[in-house]
Parts: sequence; C-alpha cells; structure tokens
Amino acid sequence: MKTGIYIPLVTPFKENYEVDYECLAKATKFAIAKGVDGIYACGGTSEFSLLTTEERKRCLEVIIANAEGKEVIAHVGSQSMLESVELAKHAYSAGATMLSAVSPYYYAYSFDQVKAYFLAIAHATPLELMIYNAAQARVYTIEEMRSILEDDKISAIKYTGSNFYMLERLIKEFPGKRFYTGADEMFLAGQAVGAHGAIGTTYNYYADKYVLARKLFHEGKTAEALAVIHKVNDVTEGVLVPGLLMPNVKYIMSLQGLDILPISRPPFTKPDKAVLDKVKAVYEKAEEEFKSL
Repeated sequence: MKTGIYIPLVTPFKENYEVDYECLAKATKFAIAKGVDGIYACGGTSEFSLLTTEERKRCLEVIIANAEGKEVIAHVGSQSMLESVELAKHAYSAGATMLSAVSPYYYAYSFDQVKAYFLAIAHATPLELMIYNAAQARVYTIEEMRSILEDDKISAIKYTGSNFYMLERLIKEFPGKRFYTGADEMFLAGQAVGAHGAIGTTYNYYADKYVLARKLFHEGKTAEALAVIHKVNDVTEGVLVPGLLMPNVKYIMSLQGLDILPISRPPFTKPDKAVLDKVKAVYEKAEEEFKSL
C-alpha cells in the first residue's frame, strides 16, 4: 500500500448506451495517472447492476489490461451467489489481485444466508475477499461484522457507512485486516479512526486531492488536510444530484480532458444543460481556489 486510495472506476457509455470499452481503457489510464494504488473494478460506481455478466467480465479484462501493473480489486457481488462465484473465478483467471462483494439485496436474507454467500465467494479462488459494507444493501451489527471477519480469506472491508464508532472498534479488534472507507464526504473521519485508505466515487476526478489530503493528515498537518477536503466537498455537494451522480462525475472527468460522455443507462436520465452548467461552475470555482492552497 502506498497512497491507500483506490478509484471505483465509472463505466463509460456511448449515446446508444453500449459500453464504450475504448473509453474505459483510456479512463483506466486516466485514473492511474492520479497517483492511486489501484482500481476498484465493477463496483457500485460502475453501475454494475445495469451491466450483463459478460459486460462485467469484459470491463474487468479491459481495466486489468490498462492498469499498468497497479492493483485491481474485482467487485463480483450480485443478487445471485452462483453468478458471483462465476465472476470470482473469472476475475482470478483474468489477473485481479483481490475480490470484493456487496451483500445480495432486495430480499430479506438472514445473516446466516448472507455469510454463506460471502464464504462461497471467498473460498471459490485463491484470492482474498474484501466485504463491501454498503448500507443501501444491508446494515450489519458489529457482532455480524465480527463473525464475518473471523474467516481468514476475508481480509478487508470497504466500509461505506457513517458509524465510525463501529469502524474504530473493528480496526482495533482485527489488526490483521484492512479497512477502507467508502463515504467520500467523511474521508478524514475515516483516517482519524485508523482506516487504511479509502475507495470513493468522486476519486474518479479528484483522487489526487484525496491522496494529498491523506498525506497531509498523516504528516500531522490536519488544518491543511481539512482545507483540501473543504474544497473537495464543495464539488461533491455540487455533483450529488439525485439520479445524476454518475453522469455528473463523468462530466467533470470530461472537463479534465477525458473524452467521456455524461451518460448512464436507463432508468437513469441524462443531465440537462442547467445541471451541467451548475456542476461546471462549482468545479471551476474549486479549481481556482485550489491554486491558493
């Protein structure tokens, strides 16, 4: 681990909503150039639930081929355990460095069923598994988290939640495991309780800023780190438009020089000019203010 920062890469789409694999290759290099440790592939930011199994496999292959030797964590979570295991085996053969999976959602699965799902994925290949703890899929008790982390093949947690007391307890109790926060707007809070790094949607365009903030924080320059995060969160607030987060993130990436369209698959809609103009204004204001830091 060098920077502790991983980018959960977006999925570029063409005007007809086909995956733009050529743009994905460029987006991977675009991301790596921001100084991160690696890519978190096919996670929530990739809109994985709107991709077919074969599209997820090909996306992972394109990312690995263009990651320039950096780590690639393959998210293989699915509603179907059988599909997740299939994706896990593919990820291993494709050259991923680690697996990750969110809990199956929609149905009210028991904890024992969810744990069995994670263990099936964890033991399907030699790769270790990072649990994607996303509150929109399932809310865990600390006892459930402890039970999951007892398995040696489960070595990390992507913690996308706001209960940092629970996170701190788990970090203390499981010193051999790694913990990464996933709530972008609470990045420094995660660092303060001992998180090993972070994985967040807005890193697609501002990973270098999070790398800087983490460096400043660990150098004891808390005020300077917070100043960076204040500017970053100004932009985060601007892109957090219901139903338009991913297109807005892609739009900022385009402002930074990547040839990517601000498009997600339906039922998501395209942001109109007013939304994009607002996002652009917020981003350009922050960029100007960054010059004075």
